[in-house]
Amino acid sequence: MINLKEIINEIPQKPGVYLFKKDDNVLYVGKAYNLKNRLSSYLNEKNNPKVLEMLQKANNLDYIVTDNEKSALLLELSLIKKYDPPYNIRLKGQPYPYIAITKEQVPRIEITRNNSDQNKIYFGPFLNPSFVRNLLSITREIFKIRNCHLKLPSNKIHKVCIEYHIGRCLGPCAKLVSLDNYQKSVNMAIELLKGNTYSVEKYLREEIDKAVSELKFEKAIKLRDALRSVLEIGSSSGVWIDGSEDRDFIGYSKANDYYSISKIIWRNGRIVGKEDYIITDSINEPIEEFLLRHYESAFLNIRAIVIDWDFSEDFINDFKNLIKFRIDKEIEIRKPKIDEMKIYKIAIENAEENLKKFINDISKKGEHPGIEELKKILRLEKLERIEAIDISHYYGEGKVGSVVVFINGKPNKKEYRRYKIKTIEDSKIDDYKAIEEVLRRRIRRLIDENKELPDLILIDGGIGQLKRAIKVIREFKLNIKAIGLAKRNEEIILDNGKILSLPIYSFSLRLLQYIRNEAHRFALIYQRTLREPKIKSSILDTIPGLSNKKKLELLRYFGSIEKIRKADIEELKKVPGIGEKLARRIYLHFRS
Repeated sequence: MINLKEIINEIPQKPGVYLFKKDDNVLYVGKAYNLKNRLSSYLNEKNNPKVLEMLQKANNLDYIVTDNEKSALLLELSLIKKYDPPYNIRLKGQPYPYIAITKEQVPRIEITRNNSDQNKIYFGPFLNPSFVRNLLSITREIFKIRNCHLKLPSNKIHKVCIEYHIGRCLGPCAKLVSLDNYQKSVNMAIELLKGNTYSVEKYLREEIDKAVSELKFEKAIKLRDALRSVLEIGSSSGVWIDGSEDRDFIGYSKANDYYSISKIIWRNGRIVGKEDYIITDSINEPIEEFLLRHYESAFLNIRAIVIDWDFSEDFINDFKNLIKFRIDKEIEIRKPKIDEMKIYKIAIENAEENLKKFINDISKKGEHPGIEELKKILRLEKLERIEAIDISHYYGEGKVGSVVVFINGKPNKKEYRRYKIKTIEDSKIDDYKAIEEVLRRRIRRLIDENKELPDLILIDGGIGQLKRAIKVIREFKLNIKAIGLAKRNEEIILDNGKILSLPIYSFSLRLLQYIRNEAHRFALIYQRTLREPKIKSSILDTIPGLSNKKKLELLRYFGSIEKIRKADIEELKKVPGIGEKLARRIYLHFRS
């Protein structure tokens, strides 16, 4: 039986897919907006016999991080289709739709749920069927690509159909457009569907200006609506895929002498799996050596290997010879293209997560590997206990501080503490004074209760914040090392004012970043907890139709109620989610 309690702390709070396994057999595939929260919920499953049965059988858990919940859902469906897990029966169903453009001499466009035809370029899949229908309609209205099944080009000149008369086809069947001009229109449609909307936006804006100058206002309105839809496409459409190219995306991350490598397996236009590896540095270039060893025996029915790496000429020659020897065909090895970056980032993120898991596994056997490094760098004989301080506020309101405690490089959440800032007036911002207050209260409490003092204090900030911390330490006549970690360049500020830059792949910097981020997270949660009731009971609460989410957006944008009060309608409309009608209502409310 799998021990979820031990695993949960290693799970990231990110969207993704998780797989419960028994040995190498997948029992269940699930998706989550927050992997850690979703998997934690299984600890409370007491009344679902199916879940309890699955947890009893499982002895392993794997997960793949994705960039958002939509990607997680699509990957979940792909993996269910691939593995057919016994506990996923309820999730099987009809595949999601794609938009396809054929590779004929006179291409046509269509919606399909099958993405296996090598003679088509696919875009998607799309989770919302109405969105994909609307997208197809917009694409055809702008670029007028045919959707008929006529075999073109042909010697026969066909009679145009209704699609031509309503402006949704250029009429290639009747030879009303040259093949070159038709293909240009198809190419623009492909750019739009790939999410590369810049050139399409530019074209539409020019057409709108032209229509207005010619007083064709009805046409301008249609073009404006088309432009609005195009602007949504970049963020709402699926990932562009060419059905003919299966690829491996190789992401990597480094810490000291270790490389973490994640291979995202892309087949038939979707992610179908992931493989993780940890390799140690070597005399040869480790990434190059890994690829040669891996593809000496790995599956090779692919067209490309995508990795952001500058290869030596010797490696390129060796790799070509290896592939030729194995399958007598070329496999391209290259850096990611613009339209592949979304998938490549998933590979990088999973490599990062794999590395964190590896470091955690090492830490379980003893102290965190970054501890020994930090002891040498900071010239400390003892470094068991690290405490970090962070300050959080919302434009000066709701000021709080946090202290997090790490023992031998691992968080000790029972000792985390949070503080309301008492010495600074509301709406005033003074992070230096706040650092002083929190650290003074923290040290006084530790001394009064005769508790262990930290060996190192980490301040989230630069030289100014660090000086205030050192001042407090001297007040108590203590010999405690304090350092700052500046976010801008991730530089360490020492107590003598010197700046120290550590390699980005060092265990010590990763540990300090982890502690700093944990302090920031803990402070932010407390600050939001205090702020929420104020938002709910503010003057904004009396405005009809204004949700809590929109209140937050208004405060985030303007910074205070007073600035919202002074804003005009046009300024209010700039806030995400605030349209003309609601902006007018807010404006009139403050003036009534």
